[in-house]
Amino acid sequence: MDNDTQDQPSQEIISFAEGYLRSKNRAIGEPTWQLLSGGGSDRVFYRLSYQSGSLIIMVNAHPSSNEAGINENDSFYYIGTHLRSQGIGTPEIHKFQRERGWFIIEDLGNTHLRDKALEMKRDPVRLRELYQQLLDLLPSIQVKGAQEFDATRIHSVPYDSHFVRTWESGYFFRTFLKGYCNMDITEEFLHDEFQELANALSLMDRGFFLYRDFQSNNIMIKAHQFRFVDFQGGRKGPLQYDLASLLLDPYVDLDEELHTTLIDYYLRQLSLITTVERKKFLSEYPFIALHRAMQILGAFAYLSTIKKKFHFTTYMPAAIRNLKNLCSLEPFSPYKNLRKVVGHL
Repeated sequence: MDNDTQDQPSQEIISFAEGYLRSKNRAIGEPTWQLLSGGGSDRVFYRLSYQSGSLIIMVNAHPSSNEAGINENDSFYYIGTHLRSQGIGTPEIHKFQRERGWFIIEDLGNTHLRDKALEMKRDPVRLRELYQQLLDLLPSIQVKGAQEFDATRIHSVPYDSHFVRTWESGYFFRTFLKGYCNMDITEEFLHDEFQELANALSLMDRGFFLYRDFQSNNIMIKAHQFRFVDFQGGRKGPLQYDLASLLLDPYVDLDEELHTTLIDYYLRQLSLITTVERKKFLSEYPFIALHRAMQILGAFAYLSTIKKKFHFTTYMPAAIRNLKNLCSLEPFSPYKNLRKVVGHL
């Protein structure tokens, strides 16, 4: 499988994909293969262009799995088909060969939300309208995505206090504060505050579909429609998380005023399809946003120091600024140790 990470796929993958096209009586002509960037993922993506169209071939030969033997590829297949069955714009999965970790999926093109948003940064009205169009869809993803969602078919663990302590605040401590910043602090210095923050999240309603990495690089635009990728980490969780992922996205770095406008717009759209207590939602939002902000910095540190994908450090200043802004809010005034650490970043 090592050959599959080169500019050209192995002959086995070529036969797998082109054989699929022939089985569908597609006009192939002289097909070409292009290696695509995988971003922060270890997965490998190719675009297969042929006479009458194109497809994406995704290769994930060594997916992580849980104790039940369900792996990341199983999650991708199940969540993708589940969301699509609910009318949500995930790519069509044409074929999945589980034993090899090969997928043939719909080609959604090259335009990410990030591209459009950065183009519009100098036109705040158009930028706001772009995000409002997306927020017209997010409540449906969260509510419809939770309907008939079978958590036994995914590899991800529940979004609970243990997960948060390990993979959000704990991840931030291990990979960013210690691994990247080399801070001279012990885990005990932040333990009690991190645990209290995690406990607060465990009391919130976690009955909605949680995309978890709902940010501009994972949202495509094809034929003027939003489409969604990189959803394999989805699970049940709180409403506020995906909103925070979108608004705290350091790839676009939206300003604070727009944050407030978009939160208000989202709540109006959410109220059209489910009952939501506005005051409660807003009181809980900062706690979830804080965990997302910590998770982002943990991920950037891991990708740059362990995976040697150094371009992720470019986005750390915006991510640190988001974390500082959140820590300055009144609800976090009791968290003096965390505020002290963040203040030194």
